[in-house]
Amino acid sequence: MAKALAEEFAKPVQTALTSATTTSGQLAGWSVAGGLGQLGSSWAAPLAALQQRITATATNLDANADAHSHNEQAVAGAWSQQQGAKQ
Repeated sequence: MAKALAEEFAKPVQTALTSATTTSGQLAGWSVAGGLGQLGSSWAAPLAALQQRITATATNLDANADAHSHNEQAVAGAWSQQQGAKQ
């Protein structure tokens, strides 16, 4: 789910940043033009960092699940061996 969220996050963020920059250029001379341009440039890095953090979380969750699965298999194998030795 975290991986899908990171992937889905990218497109709307890029669209918003591109729109802010484009609109800023189209509104040259308007008082909001500078603010829109700044929005496009100043939010790019923090939003990219957020996306990277979500991606890293997904990677860590996958690694944790893999490790848990490995441990479950190891415990199941040890349990089976113990049960076989008792019989």
